[in-house]
Amino acid sequence: MSLHSAPRRADGEPDDFDDDVEPVEAPDDPGELDPGTRRLLLKLLNGPYVRAEEHAKLWAALERNEPVVRSRLADLYLELVIDRDSGVAFVRNLAVDDAPKVVRRQPLTLLDTVLVLYLRRLLLAGQGRGGRVFVGRDEIEDQLRGFLASDSTDKKAQEAKVARSIAKMTDNSILLRAEVDDRWEISPVLRLVFGAEEVATVTADLERMAAE
Repeated sequence: MSLHSAPRRADGEPDDFDDDVEPVEAPDDPGELDPGTRRLLLKLLNGPYVRAEEHAKLWAALERNEPVVRSRLADLYLELVIDRDSGVAFVRNLAVDDAPKVVRRQPLTLLDTVLVLYLRRLLLAGQGRGGRVFVGRDEIEDQLRGFLASDSTDKKAQEAKVARSIAKMTDNSILLRAEVDDRWEISPVLRLVFGAEEVATVTADLERMAAE
């Protein structure tokens, strides 16, 4: 399994694509799109996703100009993915043979993969009940412990590996920092990133490994 790589931004650093940023007016501008749609395209390209809850104006631009946005992205060999129920939109490489791969993918370690599957399972169960889904470090450690036992008996080394997996999920905006320390919201985009068939295949492989 692998994740779409997301550009990293330091905590507290302003997002150039936030809704409250004033549009730029350039003289002799040959562009055809309105500022809102331009900013939406830039946000989608910059990644990792647009969320209606956080980017109300960008989401409105998406609703208003979806065909144009899809067309412009397709020109760049990108597909627009929208989940209106979750209020999430992102781009992925167009599934065309020999097309350039615009969005880089980041390989996952075994521990990363176990964590992704666990978070996805929590997300699906929680969304079935409605509302946002949160997870704590202690829950993550409990879930990953079985895949660490045979790898190392050094507790600090195990904790470091868990911390690296959590950091990868936060860097790629799969885990969103909550107000409470060592607790995160699971991004609804995770439900869309991996298809059911891919998840089933990887899950079967992990179960086989655990049984050996």
